[in-house]
Amino acid sequence: MARLSDRSLGPEAWGLAVGPNRSLYVAGCGTVELARVYGTPLHVVNRPGLEAAASSFQDAFRTACPFPVRVHYAYKCNSVPAVAAALKRAGLHAEVMSSYELRLALELGHNGDAIVVNGPYKPEPFLRDCLNARVRYIVADSVEELRLIDHVARDQGQKADVLLRMNPDYTPHRMNQGSAAASRKGCAFGLDLAGGEADQALKELPGMAGVTCRGFHIHIGTGIEQPSDYRRALGRLRNLVQSYHAKGVPVTTVDVGGGFAAGTTREMSTLEMLLYQGIGLLPETARNGQRPTIHDFAQAVAAGIAELYPDRAWPEVIVEPGRSIASSCQFLLLTVHAVKERPGIGKWLITDGGLGTVTMPTFYECHEVLLCNDPARPRTEKVTIIGPVCFAGDVVYRNKPMPAVKPGEVLALMDTGAYFTALESSFGFPRPALAFADSGRHRLVRRRESFVDMVSRDSMESLKQEEKSIEKE
Repeated sequence: MARLSDRSLGPEAWGLAVGPNRSLYVAGCGTVELARVYGTPLHVVNRPGLEAAASSFQDAFRTACPFPVRVHYAYKCNSVPAVAAALKRAGLHAEVMSSYELRLALELGHNGDAIVVNGPYKPEPFLRDCLNARVRYIVADSVEELRLIDHVARDQGQKADVLLRMNPDYTPHRMNQGSAAASRKGCAFGLDLAGGEADQALKELPGMAGVTCRGFHIHIGTGIEQPSDYRRALGRLRNLVQSYHAKGVPVTTVDVGGGFAAGTTREMSTLEMLLYQGIGLLPETARNGQRPTIHDFAQAVAAGIAELYPDRAWPEVIVEPGRSIASSCQFLLLTVHAVKERPGIGKWLITDGGLGTVTMPTFYECHEVLLCNDPARPRTEKVTIIGPVCFAGDVVYRNKPMPAVKPGEVLALMDTGAYFTALESSFGFPRPALAFADSGRHRLVRRRESFVDMVSRDSMESLKQEEKSIEKE
C-alpha cells in the first residue's frame, strides 16, 4: 500500500530514539516495556527532557532581556506533584489559581515569595490563605475583586501586593476564540481597558489601605505561535503605564502571562476546528515554515517592554509558561484492543483510552500519534482512533494518517504534558498511572486509580446499611 502524503513528525522531534527491535525509546527506556510493566493507559514523562526544557526557557529570557525576569510555572497546566517538584528543582517559581494549587506549591517547598496567585475566582477563605502564606503577588481580576482583597487584607491587619489583570482586547494570530484569553468580547478575564475599569481602579487605589498596586498582568491566550503578538499586546498598555505613573502609582512589575506555543503540537484555528468537527477534516500537526523558538518569544517580550519603558527604568518582568515547558516532555501510551474495518467506509482502532477518559485536548489541538512497536512503519491509511467508552463521542482522532496497526500494539499520543492530566476524568474507567523515565530507569510517580479511589467520596457503607434495612422490611 502506498505511503500517505503527510508531514507527520518523527520521534526525533521529541528527543526520542528508535531502539532494539525498531521500537520507540524514551530516556533509555523502551515504551513497549513500560506499557507491559505498568499497564495502559500510561502517561510517561521524559524527566531529563522536562528539566532541560525548564532550563532552556530560563536561559532564553535571561539572554534576551536586559531586565530582571522571574519564571513562574503555571500549575494549572500540569499539577502532578512529581512534575511540579521537578520544575521547582529546575529553578521555576509557581503560579497558582486555587486553594489546591496554593497548598501543593507550599507542600513542595515554595515559600510565599515564589508564588503568584491568578484566576477570576478568589473567595475570601482563599484570599486569607494567600495573605497568610505571604504570596508575592495576588492578581486582581476586576475592580470588585480589588475591593475584596483590600477588605480581607485590612481585616487581617495585612497589606497585599497586587497586580491588576488587564484585558487589552487583543486576539493573537490564528487563535480560535475559545482560547483568546484577552478578547473583550469573548472572555471575562481582566479589567476592561476600553470600558474604563482600569481608570476606575486608579481612582480607588489611593483609598485602599490594604493593597499596594505593583503593576499589571496580561495573558492573551494559549498556544500562541507568533512572538510579535506579545509585543503588540504589550503596546496596548502604553498609555495606561503612563497614566498610572502620572498619578503616583509606579508600575514596577509587568506580568506577561504565558501561552507560548510548544514546538511539537498546536491548537486548531477556528476554521480548522469547524472543518474537523463538522466534516472530519483533521489538520496536520505540523505547519508550513519553521516554528519560533523560546528565544524568539523572549526577544519579542524584551522589545515590548522596551517600548513601554523608553527611559530604561526597567520593571521586574514575570512570565508564566506552562505548555511550552511541559507539553512535549510527556506522552500517553494506549494499547490497541481491536481493529475494526468496514470496507468502503473506514477503519477504527479501539484503544483503552479516549476522549471521555484521558484525551480531552484532542478535541481542539493537533497532536501526533506514534506507533511504539515500529515508529518507522509507513503511514499508509487513515483511521479513527477511539476509546473504550460506549459513547459515540469517545474519539481520540478521526481520519488520522497511521501505519497498519495490529491488535496488541501500543500507540503513543504525544504532547500530553499540557492539560491532559488536568482535564482527565473517570468516565467509567480509572484514571491512568504516570511514570518517569530517566537514564534507562523508570519509576511510578502516580499509581492508576483504583475502585476505592473512584468511590472514595461516596457513602458506600451507608448504602449497604440502607440496603440491609430494606431487605429486613
